[in-house]
Amino acid sequence: MEKDKGKGGKNKPIIIVKKVRGKAHGGHHGGAWKVAYADFVTAMMALFMVLWLVSTADSSLKQGIADYFRQPPGVFDTLTPAGPLTFERKDSFLEPFEELQARLNQELEGVEGYEEIQNQVRISITPEGLLIDVLDSEKRAFFESGSAEIKPILQQILEKIVPHIKNLSTKIMISGHTDGHAYREGGTFYSNWELSAARALNTRRAMEKLGVPAKMIDRIIGYADSSPLFPDDPFNAANRRISILVEDASNFPALAQLTAGSSTSAPDLPRQ
Repeated sequence: MEKDKGKGGKNKPIIIVKKVRGKAHGGHHGGAWKVAYADFVTAMMALFMVLWLVSTADSSLKQGIADYFRQPPGVFDTLTPAGPLTFERKDSFLEPFEELQARLNQELEGVEGYEEIQNQVRISITPEGLLIDVLDSEKRAFFESGSAEIKPILQQILEKIVPHIKNLSTKIMISGHTDGHAYREGGTFYSNWELSAARALNTRRAMEKLGVPAKMIDRIIGYADSSPLFPDDPFNAANRRISILVEDASNFPALAQLTAGSSTSAPDLPRQ
């Protein structure tokens, strides 16, 4: 601060005011908004493309996509309350399944009393292969309540199915499902999880005894009630089911020497 002599010879202070200008900020003059706007436009373009694709897809494809995201990984369940869905793709690796589907449907007509349960056996072609679902109903079940023991009617169904799939160069996945009723019998550690897995394992055991090679079985899964066929009706009897998926052969190398005699025995499963 300097001093100046004013009137009268007295020193008067000279006040210097220093103004500090702030740094320029982005605001509407910066470029950050352009990045955000570009992301917004990209997202909107992607949304409109999806909406356009969905609007041009047929009803069966839409249903197939919806079922794919409802189903756990590894399973493409195409059954809905309206009935089974036949996936309309004409991929070369799915074409052999069309003949197999027709053959199995014809073969199952030979099961005694099949007219009473024909709506409970559904065979569908899916992107993962040929799906065979055996559903319980209020009048007819394929396992005793709370038990993994196969009833004779399911055994007859397997006897018609196995001869047509046991020599295929593919893999098989078997999954068990229960309804929403809690398991009330048996030991402390036994639940719908164990029950659904035991039913799938006993189905595998029966199929191997009929000639399916052990190497042909890819997966055995127990879903309990976590993947209901009717999500809005968890206690529906049809949620109790066995699913046999003859998987897409192109996903696996050819299995060497599939013979009807190469079977292994499965351990005994708990019975209630």
